Amino acid sequence: MSDEIQNFVNNSGEGVNAQLPEALAKKFNWGAFLLNWIWGLGNNTYITFVIFAASILAFIPVIGALAPLGCSIWFGLKGNEWAWQNKKWDSIEHFENVQKTWVKAGVILLIVGAVLGFILGIFIILAAGIAAGMSK
Repeated sequence: MSDEIQNFVNNSGEGVNAQLPEALAKKFNWGAFLLNWIWGLGNNTYITFVIFAASILAFIPVIGALAPLGCSIWFGLKGNEWAWQNKKWDSIEHFENVQKTWVKAGVILLIVGAVLGFILGIFIILAAGIAAGMSK
């Protein structure tokens, strides 16, 4: 058993006073990156709602695309710290298992969204072709 786990004091859920275990500090949180505000709700981390403010910038060229991406990267970098501080966890293993579940959900939604987007694109192309053929 490593020294860190042996000397581990679980102070999760104690806000900014909660010391993030070193094993978690070095990891990127893909659940926070992929599901941002949804992940934030599940982990009592409401700062992730900033993504909505960043989305308002979508009307500004370049910045509109980069602001939400920048927020998602920030969430991924800070996600473990925020989740550890804002929610009580049974152990480091429990924390990691829950965060892995968020990643799986994010990847599944990403794949489903891509497949549905592809299918919708095909339908739009077919409908445009049919409409163009009818107008002749």
